[in-house]
Amino acid sequence: MSHGVSGAGEGPQTPDGCSVELYRRLPYMGELEAIEPVLIEHPAVLELGCGTGRLCARMVALGLRVTGVDESAEMLAHLPAGVEAVCSSIETLALGRRWPAVLLASHLVNHPESAVREAFAAAAWRHLAPGGSFFVKRHDTTWLQTVQAGFLGAANGVAYHAEQVERRGAEVSMRLRYELDGASWWHSFTTMAMSETDVESLLRAQGFGACRWLGAGRLWVMATAQP
Repeated sequence: MSHGVSGAGEGPQTPDGCSVELYRRLPYMGELEAIEPVLIEHPAVLELGCGTGRLCARMVALGLRVTGVDESAEMLAHLPAGVEAVCSSIETLALGRRWPAVLLASHLVNHPESAVREAFAAAAWRHLAPGGSFFVKRHDTTWLQTVQAGFLGAANGVAYHAEQVERRGAEVSMRLRYELDGASWWHSFTTMAMSETDVESLLRAQGFGACRWLGAGRLWVMATAQP
């Protein structure tokens, strides 16, 4: 099973196959609701892999100071006003500053390569203030184990189709089609199913302390940076 990624559709695609125009048009879909009560206790947040800033905009609306990191300058060009933009890969990020909270959303922790997952967590550790909180969202493991090719559903005007699904152990490769406002985009990628134990082990190995799972689906975890 290949770990190759690709994207297609109107506008440019990023190195990981995401379509900039699709994410520019996507609305905020409540992704932060499960963590908002504790997230707002932190005055400033560093989001790793922020894309066009859909979540950044919500955090600004909550009154937080936000810095967004992405390797795509095309994505960063659409960040909302008030968000500090940093063009960098997550793995090589070295800003020499620390934040009270760091966010890794978009299921990036499910990257199929363990070395990349470790690098993501290490980048968060480098940029998190002592006693700060690292918020991480994983894929729903049950969904990854059961999803089949076909129409997946629609929400907020976006229709989702899985054109291809392949599995090898915990790895799942998919080709998804997104339809929005009469246009279509495609994204091919491989992801790794990560249990709560898998995520906690990853974070402990990078020096994080206590983990607290948030939300009814327990897809978000808040890990504490040891003082």
